[in-house]
Amino acid sequence: MELRVRLERLAHGMSQELEHNILPFWLRLEDRDHGGHYGAMDLSGRIEPRSPKAAVFVSRLLWTLSQVGSAKGDQACLAQASRTKRFLLDHVRDRQHGGFFWSVSHEGSPLEADKHVYAQAFSIYALSAHARATADAESLAAAQELFALIEERSRQPGGGYGEAFDREWRPIENRRLAPHGGVGTLTSNTHLHLIEAYTALAEAWADARPFTALRKLVVLFLESFLAAGGTHSHQTLSPRLEPYPGPASSGHDIEISWLIEAAGDVLADGELSGRLRAASAGLAAFAAQNGQARDGGWFTAGLNGSPVGVYREAWAQAEAVVGLVNAATRGNLPEMMDRAEATWTFIVRLMIDRAGGDWFEAVNKLGQPRPNGPKVGPWKDPYHQARACLEIARRSRLLQSN
Repeated sequence: MELRVRLERLAHGMSQELEHNILPFWLRLEDRDHGGHYGAMDLSGRIEPRSPKAAVFVSRLLWTLSQVGSAKGDQACLAQASRTKRFLLDHVRDRQHGGFFWSVSHEGSPLEADKHVYAQAFSIYALSAHARATADAESLAAAQELFALIEERSRQPGGGYGEAFDREWRPIENRRLAPHGGVGTLTSNTHLHLIEAYTALAEAWADARPFTALRKLVVLFLESFLAAGGTHSHQTLSPRLEPYPGPASSGHDIEISWLIEAAGDVLADGELSGRLRAASAGLAAFAAQNGQARDGGWFTAGLNGSPVGVYREAWAQAEAVVGLVNAATRGNLPEMMDRAEATWTFIVRLMIDRAGGDWFEAVNKLGQPRPNGPKVGPWKDPYHQARACLEIARRSRLLQSN
């Protein structure tokens, strides 16, 4: 079957999932009393109304509502997005020292006041999306201000961005994303999402500064975070940009594969885009060989070619579909479309929570959720699964038009 027709069919199924399952679940979780969204729910569907609200969680909700509202012309989404923006700027933002707290209480009081660039990146990502969706000048100004702060406080002279800071932007150990990393440890995870954030800001703000910063960041990623041969990414680097040993992450690498190409599209630099496309193809091929099981599901990490753990996490399944479709369409590789369809079949069969809505956080090969895994939590939100649905629909439209 023609690739275009296959992608159109996949996009239809994913759009239906977004509209009828993912979005209704999250719209119901708005905290009308205190702002933002409830930050925790267990597998039984019990909401914990006094749970903390993390900056990453709030930002990802804002991004999702803004993107879905814009793509579908959904005014309810856009209205909720504006209220979520209000909570982010009024309660999660540190007006005294700048930037965004790691988390606040359910009422919006500072709880974990440290500043991590991972959380700052998602704040820029969300505010830029909201600015594009609604022409909101306040959101764009906040994203611009945070961009300038990161460039001033976090960017290192030798390359890369320091990641972990206290409330007053003094460097601290990078324990949130690198459990064994000291001060100055760099992670591919933070730098990837900073690429993502700067890509979104460059789309929202026609100024040379985000484009210049994005280009340098992408080159740094290519030259320092990718392993020799381009098969996978190094998860952590020393302050001197030397890789620390550790397992490869198939989930992160398939996500990296399409996000770096998206950055190249925005930069519109032919030579750099060629390098990014080659890197993307290598990452996607190796991740697929080492991370995808025979049933189509994806493991997050692997060591020496063997998967680590028994659970398939929701975010990795979502990113795999996009990364595989990106490889299939840009490289005209039907076998990658086979893999994408197999992953979607796995999601439909085992990952979607038919009774409770949205997706399980992680399941085993039998579709049994991880015991005590959250249905909603600081790292379980709609961002990955909603973005995958939107991205596949967008790519299908592009292929149809071409």
